[in-house]
Amino acid sequence: MRTNKLDGVICTAGVLLMTALLAGCAKPAPAPEAAPAETPPPVAPAIPDAPPPTETLPAPDGAPASPVQPPPDAPPPTEPSPAPKPTAANEPALDSMSVATPSAKASVAVDLRYSFDAAALPGQPVTLHLAAVPRVNGSNLRVSVKDVAGIQLASGPPNLQKTNGSDVYRQQFSVTRSNDSPSQLRVLVTMDYASGSAFGFYSIPLDGGTNAQKQDSVKQR
Repeated sequence: MRTNKLDGVICTAGVLLMTALLAGCAKPAPAPEAAPAETPPPVAPAIPDAPPPTETLPAPDGAPASPVQPPPDAPPPTEPSPAPKPTAANEPALDSMSVATPSAKASVAVDLRYSFDAAALPGQPVTLHLAAVPRVNGSNLRVSVKDVAGIQLASGPPNLQKTNGSDVYRQQFSVTRSNDSPSQLRVLVTMDYASGSAFGFYSIPLDGGTNAQKQDSVKQR
Protein backbone atom coordinates (compact mmCIF):
# COMPACT_ATOMS: atom_id res chain seq x y z
CA MET A 1 0.00 0.00 0.00
CA ARG A 2 2.85 2.38 0.89
CA THR A 3 4.66 1.35 -2.29
CA ASN A 4 1.72 2.47 -4.43
CA LYS A 5 1.59 5.87 -2.69
CA LEU A 6 5.31 6.29 -3.07
CA ASP A 7 5.08 5.44 -6.73
CA GLY A 8 2.24 7.89 -7.11
CA VAL A 9 4.26 10.66 -5.42
CA ILE A 10 7.27 9.94 -7.59
CA CYS A 11 5.13 9.92 -10.71
CA THR A 12 3.49 13.20 -9.74
CA ALA A 13 6.87 14.79 -9.03
CA GLY A 14 8.13 13.55 -12.40
CA VAL A 15 5.16 15.07 -14.17
CA LEU A 16 5.69 18.42 -12.45
CA LEU A 17 9.40 18.36 -13.27
CA MET A 18 8.68 17.51 -16.89
CA THR A 19 6.08 20.30 -17.07
CA ALA A 20 8.58 22.80 -15.64
CA LEU A 21 11.22 21.74 -18.16
CA LEU A 22 8.80 22.03 -21.02
CA ALA A 23 7.71 25.44 -19.79
CA GLY A 24 11.31 26.57 -19.65
CA CYS A 25 11.99 25.39 -23.20
CA ALA A 26 8.91 27.13 -24.55
CA LYS A 27 10.03 30.52 -23.17
CA PRO A 28 10.41 32.92 -26.11
CA ALA A 29 13.93 34.17 -26.92
CA PRO A 30 14.67 37.71 -25.83
CA ALA A 31 14.16 40.34 -28.54
CA PRO A 32 17.39 41.73 -30.05
CA GLU A 33 18.44 45.07 -28.81
CA ALA A 34 17.59 47.95 -31.14
CA ALA A 35 20.50 49.43 -33.08
CA PRO A 36 21.53 52.87 -31.86
CA ALA A 37 20.22 55.70 -33.95
CA GLU A 38 22.73 57.23 -36.38
CA THR A 39 24.22 60.51 -35.24
CA PRO A 40 23.43 63.31 -37.75
CA PRO A 41 26.53 64.95 -39.32
CA PRO A 42 27.59 68.22 -37.77
CA VAL A 43 26.19 71.26 -39.48
CA ALA A 44 28.81 73.88 -40.49
CA PRO A 45 28.13 77.30 -39.09
CA ALA A 46 26.74 79.76 -41.60
CA ILE A 47 29.35 82.16 -43.04
CA PRO A 48 28.18 85.75 -42.84
CA ASP A 49 28.10 87.78 -46.05
CA ALA A 50 31.40 89.48 -46.81
CA PRO A 51 31.30 93.22 -46.30
CA PRO A 52 31.40 95.35 -49.48
CA PRO A 53 34.90 96.54 -50.53
CA THR A 54 35.87 99.81 -49.04
CA GLU A 55 37.41 102.66 -51.00
CA THR A 56 41.21 102.73 -51.15
CA LEU A 57 42.48 105.48 -49.00
CA PRO A 58 45.14 107.76 -50.50
CA ALA A 59 48.70 107.13 -49.39
CA PRO A 60 49.85 109.38 -46.56
CA ASP A 61 52.23 112.22 -47.27
CA GLY A 62 55.72 110.99 -47.93
CA ALA A 63 54.67 107.39 -48.76
CA PRO A 64 55.45 106.25 -52.35
CA ALA A 65 52.36 105.72 -54.46
CA SER A 66 51.98 102.38 -56.19
CA PRO A 67 52.70 102.55 -59.95
CA VAL A 68 49.78 102.49 -62.33
CA GLN A 69 49.78 99.28 -64.37
CA PRO A 70 48.95 99.61 -68.11
CA PRO A 71 46.01 97.61 -69.49
CA PRO A 72 46.87 94.20 -70.98
CA ASP A 73 46.00 95.33 -74.51
CA ALA A 74 48.14 98.47 -74.34
CA PRO A 75 50.81 98.72 -77.08
CA PRO A 76 54.41 98.29 -75.98
CA PRO A 77 56.23 101.47 -75.17
CA THR A 78 58.42 102.92 -77.89
CA GLU A 79 61.76 104.50 -77.37
CA PRO A 80 61.78 108.27 -77.97
CA SER A 81 63.64 109.44 -81.04
CA PRO A 82 66.66 111.65 -80.42
CA ALA A 83 64.99 114.30 -82.58
CA PRO A 84 61.66 114.59 -84.40
CA LYS A 85 61.83 113.08 -87.87
CA PRO A 86 61.10 115.61 -90.61
CA THR A 87 58.78 115.07 -93.55
CA ALA A 88 59.29 115.71 -97.24
CA ALA A 89 56.87 118.65 -97.28
CA ASN A 90 57.82 122.31 -97.73
CA GLU A 91 61.05 121.77 -99.63
CA PRO A 92 62.92 125.04 -100.26
CA ALA A 93 63.62 126.16 -103.79
CA LEU A 94 66.94 124.96 -105.16
CA ASP A 95 68.18 128.49 -106.01
CA SER A 96 67.54 129.67 -102.43
CA MET A 97 69.79 127.00 -100.91
CA SER A 98 73.49 127.47 -100.06
CA VAL A 99 76.25 125.40 -101.64
CA ALA A 100 78.15 123.06 -99.32
CA THR A 101 81.96 123.10 -99.47
CA PRO A 102 83.44 119.85 -100.83
CA SER A 103 86.69 118.43 -99.51
CA ALA A 104 89.82 118.55 -101.67
CA LYS A 105 89.75 114.76 -102.11
CA ALA A 106 86.15 114.57 -103.29
CA SER A 107 85.86 112.48 -106.43
CA VAL A 108 82.09 112.42 -106.86
CA ALA A 109 80.66 114.81 -109.47
CA VAL A 110 77.79 116.13 -107.35
CA ASP A 111 76.84 119.59 -106.14
CA LEU A 112 75.39 119.55 -102.62
CA ARG A 113 73.10 122.35 -101.46
CA TYR A 114 71.70 122.88 -97.98
CA SER A 115 69.32 125.08 -96.02
CA PHE A 116 68.14 125.33 -92.38
CA ASP A 117 64.59 126.29 -91.52
CA ALA A 118 65.86 128.22 -88.47
CA ALA A 119 69.06 129.08 -86.64
CA ALA A 120 70.75 125.97 -85.22
CA LEU A 121 70.72 126.96 -81.54
CA PRO A 122 71.69 124.54 -78.73
CA GLY A 123 68.81 122.44 -77.48
CA GLN A 124 66.45 123.43 -80.31
CA PRO A 125 65.82 120.95 -83.16
CA VAL A 126 66.00 122.44 -86.64
CA THR A 127 65.44 120.88 -90.05
CA LEU A 128 68.37 120.60 -92.45
CA HIS A 129 67.32 120.43 -96.10
CA LEU A 130 69.81 118.79 -98.46
CA ALA A 131 69.70 118.67 -102.26
CA ALA A 132 72.29 116.68 -104.24
CA VAL A 133 72.53 117.56 -107.96
CA PRO A 134 74.69 115.17 -110.05
CA ARG A 135 76.81 116.77 -112.80
CA VAL A 136 77.12 113.50 -114.75
CA ASN A 137 74.97 110.46 -115.21
CA GLY A 138 75.16 107.90 -112.42
CA SER A 139 73.10 105.67 -110.14
CA ASN A 140 72.63 104.79 -106.48
CA LEU A 141 73.28 108.29 -105.21
CA ARG A 142 73.28 108.31 -101.40
CA VAL A 143 73.52 111.20 -98.93
CA SER A 144 74.28 110.68 -95.22
CA VAL A 145 75.32 112.96 -92.37
CA LYS A 146 78.20 111.72 -90.24
CA ASP A 147 77.33 111.15 -86.57
CA VAL A 148 79.39 113.26 -84.17
CA ALA A 149 79.29 113.74 -80.42
CA GLY A 150 77.11 116.63 -79.31
CA ILE A 151 74.66 116.48 -82.23
CA GLN A 152 71.48 114.40 -82.44
CA LEU A 153 70.24 113.47 -85.91
CA ALA A 154 67.05 111.96 -87.30
CA SER A 155 66.65 111.44 -91.04
CA GLY A 156 63.54 111.76 -93.13
CA PRO A 157 62.70 109.81 -96.28
CA PRO A 158 64.75 110.55 -99.43
CA ASN A 159 62.96 112.17 -102.34
CA LEU A 160 63.86 112.24 -106.05
CA GLN A 161 62.83 115.32 -108.02
CA LYS A 162 63.21 116.45 -111.61
CA THR A 163 64.46 120.02 -112.05
CA ASN A 164 65.26 121.41 -115.51
CA GLY A 165 65.79 117.90 -116.83
CA SER A 166 68.20 116.94 -114.02
CA ASP A 167 67.66 114.57 -111.11
CA VAL A 168 67.75 116.23 -107.71
CA TYR A 169 68.03 113.95 -104.68
CA ARG A 170 66.52 115.64 -101.66
CA GLN A 171 66.63 114.55 -98.05
CA GLN A 172 65.88 116.15 -94.70
CA PHE A 173 67.55 115.74 -91.34
CA SER A 174 66.44 116.94 -87.93
CA VAL A 175 69.47 118.40 -86.13
CA THR A 176 69.67 119.16 -82.40
CA ARG A 177 72.86 120.69 -81.07
CA SER A 178 74.24 120.62 -77.54
CA ASN A 179 76.25 123.38 -75.90
CA ASP A 180 79.56 121.68 -76.71
CA SER A 181 78.75 120.51 -80.26
CA PRO A 182 81.10 121.10 -83.20
CA SER A 183 80.51 124.10 -85.44
CA GLN A 184 79.90 122.16 -88.65
CA LEU A 185 78.49 118.95 -90.07
CA ARG A 186 80.15 116.55 -92.48
CA VAL A 187 78.00 115.03 -95.21
CA LEU A 188 79.05 111.97 -97.21
CA VAL A 189 77.83 111.68 -100.82
CA THR A 190 78.40 108.51 -102.86
CA MET A 191 77.36 107.57 -106.39
CA ASP A 192 78.01 104.70 -108.79
CA TYR A 193 79.25 105.15 -112.35
CA ALA A 194 79.79 102.77 -115.22
CA SER A 195 83.50 102.66 -114.37
CA GLY A 196 83.09 102.33 -110.61
CA SER A 197 81.91 104.31 -107.59
CA ALA A 198 82.98 107.69 -106.19
CA PHE A 199 82.45 109.56 -102.93
CA GLY A 200 83.10 112.92 -101.34
CA PHE A 201 82.71 114.75 -98.02
CA TYR A 202 81.04 118.15 -97.77
CA SER A 203 81.12 120.66 -94.89
CA ILE A 204 78.00 122.47 -93.67
CA PRO A 205 78.44 125.21 -91.03
CA LEU A 206 76.07 125.27 -88.08
CA ASP A 207 76.87 128.77 -86.86
CA GLY A 208 75.23 131.73 -88.55
CA GLY A 209 71.76 132.37 -89.88
CA THR A 210 70.10 132.34 -93.24
CA ASN A 211 71.75 135.61 -94.27
CA ALA A 212 75.23 134.13 -93.81
CA GLN A 213 74.19 131.10 -95.80
CA LYS A 214 72.99 133.23 -98.69
CA GLN A 215 76.25 135.21 -98.66
CA ASP A 216 78.28 131.99 -98.81
CA SER A 217 76.10 130.79 -101.65
CA VAL A 218 76.68 134.01 -103.60
CA LYS A 219 80.47 133.84 -103.05
CA GLN A 220 80.69 130.25 -104.29
CA ARG A 221 78.79 131.10 -107.44
